[in-house]
Amino acid sequence: MPATTPEWHLSLLDSVRALAAATEELRAAHQHARHTARTADPARIIPVPGLLTVPGNAEPVRPHDEALWQLSDLYMVLEHHTHGLYENAALGYAHGTANAMSAVLRAEHPHHAELPRDRNGNYRLTADDLPDLSDSLTAQAGARDLTDLRTRLIACEQAQDTEEDDVETELSTVLADTAHAYGQHAERALHHLIHYADTHGFLCAS
Repeated sequence: MPATTPEWHLSLLDSVRALAAATEELRAAHQHARHTARTADPARIIPVPGLLTVPGNAEPVRPHDEALWQLSDLYMVLEHHTHGLYENAALGYAHGTANAMSAVLRAEHPHHAELPRDRNGNYRLTADDLPDLSDSLTAQAGARDLTDLRTRLIACEQAQDTEEDDVETELSTVLADTAHAYGQHAERALHHLIHYADTHGFLCAS
């Protein structure tokens, strides 16, 4: 087993920050796709009433109407796809950071966050798998906020599993946003733990 070096915590923080950056990119993409889908909703736009005749067709077509519906379908697919990517990335951020904290609390020195993924690159995670760190962290490290967010995250996932399809998208967005918030709080707590270890001379311990 290679010797522990003082740089382990730097690569670990970089790993967590990369999970955060991926989540934030996909969150912004989903918000943009959602806004664009709402903007392109045919119900919000009055189409130009011009008609187009097509040789061999009995009925004329409405080019602007068709374009609006085509764009609406396209943006709805994009909104759904970016939402799935954002939710999965947010759960990865939450779990990856929590798992890193758990390892540090066990006096381990991981160089990177660790997460299970499938063959398509999706994280295989559920909110129930999120470690409960309430007894291991101090109030100063953010134990209360993390406990509250973990409870909300599990509740969101359970509610999403029991709701109808027409409500699922809104609940899924809440789930993703809550996982993102958990990841942010967990990242701050991880920095607190590492700073504490550094201050008390534990950082480079083997």
